[in-house]
Amino acid sequence: MAVRTRVHLVLVHGLFSSAKVWKAFHALITTDSELSDWVSVHCFEYDSPLVRLRPDRRVAETDDVADQLGTFLETELAGAERIVLVTHSQGGLIVQRFLARKLWNGEGSELARIKHFTMFACPNTGSGFFLTVRKALKLWRNPQEQQLRPFDRAVTEAQRTVLSAVVHARAYSDQECPIPVRAYGGSADDIVPPVVARGVFPKGGVVTADHFSIVQPADRAAASYMAVRGALLEAARDAPPEEEFTPLPLGPAPARPLSPAEASGRPSLPPPAAGELDLAPFPPPPYGQLDEGQFKGQDRQSLAGSLLSGRFTQQVHVLAGLGGSGKSRLALEVADRAQRAGHRVWWVSMPELNLRMRMMAHDLGAPSIAVERAWLLGNSMNLVWKLLNDCPDPWLLIFDNADDPARLGPRDGLVSDGTGWLRKPQNARGTVLVTSRVRRQQTWGDWSAVHQVLPLHEDDGASLLLERTGGRGGTNEDARRLSRELGGLPLALRHAADAIKAVNESHVSLDSDIRDFESFRRTFAARVETSADQAGPDLSELLGREIVEKVCGIALDLLRRRELAGSATLLKVLACLSIAPIPYRCLLSGPALGQSPLFPGATPARTRADLTGLEDFGLVDAYQREGVAERDLAHVLTLHPVVHGVLREDEEVRDRSADYYGLAVRMVLSASHQRNPDHPTNWPLWSALAPHAMEVSRACLLGELKPSDRTVRTAALELARLTARYLIAVGLLTPAYDFVHALTENCASFGFDRDDREILGLRHEQGRILLEGEQLTRAEEELRLVVEARTRILGENDADTLASRHKLARAINEQEGDREKNEQVELMLRSIVEAEENVRGPEYYDTLVVRHTLARALLALDRYTEAEEEARQILDISRRNHWPPSTPEILRVRETLAHALLGQARHREAEQMIREALHDASQPPDSNLVMRLRWTHVLVLLPILGRTPEAVNKLRALVRDLDRVVASEHPLSVQARAALETVGREMPG
Repeated sequence: MAVRTRVHLVLVHGLFSSAKVWKAFHALITTDSELSDWVSVHCFEYDSPLVRLRPDRRVAETDDVADQLGTFLETELAGAERIVLVTHSQGGLIVQRFLARKLWNGEGSELARIKHFTMFACPNTGSGFFLTVRKALKLWRNPQEQQLRPFDRAVTEAQRTVLSAVVHARAYSDQECPIPVRAYGGSADDIVPPVVARGVFPKGGVVTADHFSIVQPADRAAASYMAVRGALLEAARDAPPEEEFTPLPLGPAPARPLSPAEASGRPSLPPPAAGELDLAPFPPPPYGQLDEGQFKGQDRQSLAGSLLSGRFTQQVHVLAGLGGSGKSRLALEVADRAQRAGHRVWWVSMPELNLRMRMMAHDLGAPSIAVERAWLLGNSMNLVWKLLNDCPDPWLLIFDNADDPARLGPRDGLVSDGTGWLRKPQNARGTVLVTSRVRRQQTWGDWSAVHQVLPLHEDDGASLLLERTGGRGGTNEDARRLSRELGGLPLALRHAADAIKAVNESHVSLDSDIRDFESFRRTFAARVETSADQAGPDLSELLGREIVEKVCGIALDLLRRRELAGSATLLKVLACLSIAPIPYRCLLSGPALGQSPLFPGATPARTRADLTGLEDFGLVDAYQREGVAERDLAHVLTLHPVVHGVLREDEEVRDRSADYYGLAVRMVLSASHQRNPDHPTNWPLWSALAPHAMEVSRACLLGELKPSDRTVRTAALELARLTARYLIAVGLLTPAYDFVHALTENCASFGFDRDDREILGLRHEQGRILLEGEQLTRAEEELRLVVEARTRILGENDADTLASRHKLARAINEQEGDREKNEQVELMLRSIVEAEENVRGPEYYDTLVVRHTLARALLALDRYTEAEEEARQILDISRRNHWPPSTPEILRVRETLAHALLGQARHREAEQMIREALHDASQPPDSNLVMRLRWTHVLVLLPILGRTPEAVNKLRALVRDLDRVVASEHPLSVQARAALETVGREMPG
């Protein structure tokens, strides 16, 4: 191989180690005849003592070492054009932190010379081993060790940045830089188990080694040496591998020629990108809200301290209280303490329940194939709880705002049964926390402890008011009186304090008597019928809600006097959405706001002023989500559930529901315009929008206030259809079915017929859900009815009719049938392909998907030559359109082609095809797609003379891996095990 430029290998050791750990690697590389002439080896060494005895010296923290690495690369390797980084243990965290800090500082372009990054035994989710060590050495305070504890926040931040802006980067810029990253674990490593070493990184593997021998290869045949050698050879190539660096085309790009489809005037939409939702890291709790002020209340402090102390016999705790009483703030305090104590913490907001639990399964180390199968078959609750009960680390799971407890129960039972998402842990290291307004012990079961969160004592309320206003609101006694008047509700106290502070800081003279605690108290008292002071400690839910309503009303009146009347209207529009975090930049930047009669003359400047006013008066909480790469998705705001409920009952919202809910629908549609929910590149956006899309669609179509304007309901149906497509794409089939089925079954209640085209769109998605859920007979029945109706209304060759015809053909083809039925499917698919080519174009992505189904149908008819021809034409078109070879659908086409070649006894060609597909696959090794490719590889190898033993070894490895990640009844596991038994009987000896 001709190498133009020298490659510099930089080796970074781990905790309590030194450059000596790389002795074996250094010797093998410098004596490797193929590498020694063009590879320079450098050991980056930093100070990492077990303890520091000299008081005048400190142990460097991880950020210090990361910056030290940056200095080393800038000075020692200033002229290096190609750098490969290889790390052991904590060294991987140092490099991740180095990369993240560069990107955070807008210096991503400086990382372009780093061509590869390989980690061995890196504690990518923290090392539980060091928790045990720390317990034995209670005075040990090594800052480098602290970042090896499970889920240190700084490590998590860096990892999210590396994952989004390095691993999944699409271009070179100041904010992102694509670098191939590999993470390897040792099969015998008890310090950093393989599942921890792999973490969320999609590429890498497991090698036979323990924590130390993984970087001490005995010879050049060792797997770890081969991994580094491969990285060096890859870095030495003139161009990076296509699957790592080819960006997914998102429309016409000037940097490349137009594809044939684009040139014909029909844009060829990009295929789904090579990526999986399961790879997204689990977001941290909203720790940013801790900055809003000190945690108040001695009883709350005591409860927060005792929940993790082991004092209670129960492991499930329900924090129950009035809306606005501070339940979520108490839970967040517990989460922060747990995280700092080394617990793994998961915060699940109820509007995002299903998505977060799926991400949590992956976070706990579940293989992708197991997650996919569990959500497909409805076993997701059992899978997550098995993982939790097997988790070796202490953990805390929080369900926030569970005001509808049934959502935490099983589909056919009660939450108190303990068989749903909420269960009693069978693991002494686990704790579950729930926040809810529901206080009844019977609801939660006798295995749960219900703790009533009472309003704040007047002294604590006064302290909150004084601190939040900066002491500008009056005396201590004034603050106590206002605290009593507001019932000690933290939400009402915060709103009152923010309003008083905003008035005092305003440079505009307001026509208002409110200036301090006393004037606010008098204004409030004039608006309520019953004083909270008279209600005593048993403050009712209705009175608590009235208090919040009146306090919000005062704040909104003050905003109007500040000439920010639009703030009140905007707040009511936001209340039409879900209580989930609102990506306001996405929703408010489109044209919908300016086109609404609610905002005549709206401009971006006025909208910004309205938002600022809402935040100044504490009516919304705006913050930036950690680890979110896309800036418009990182900036979110939330409304407290009580404020949310109060504003939905507002008289103007009820009278003008078409305007308010119509605007909410149009804002979500505008934010998702041309962002296809089937494409993984758009999933982060849809993940943020889905709770709001579902909430506003249900409100418009199934709620009490159905807008009279039919165009609003029609828009809501389209939004519901797009949202269902997203839920199907990410594998959330059960919530997708529940969402769609309720709309189709009740369509008459909002003025639509089952055969109206808008409802047919939802019924099509319902058929898809059944198809993807392997309920093939039901899918065929539903899709056949949809095809008949769409053909009658839209015509046989309408694009929507063709989509339903294709799904119907798939439902029939995937059932066990006779040859005559398969031939009917073939004819059906050929007519669909012909129509798709005329309607959409021959190189449109959906056209190629239908052609692939046709190729599969030809395989079922043993017409291998025709199947090969179809598959090769699809691959040719994909290359012309610059689709990455790692795209899932393209990998499946290559699998189909391998089967077609196998059917023609062209075994070696088939073996090369499937081997290349396995090489290009960017999905996790335990994903369903990669497992299927491995199975096909075994089938291809078995007939090749002299390679049967290799095939048997691969088959044994596949069966072993399947046993590890899926249940024995999984179809692929059944096939592979049966094949292994057959081969075992037939092989001699």
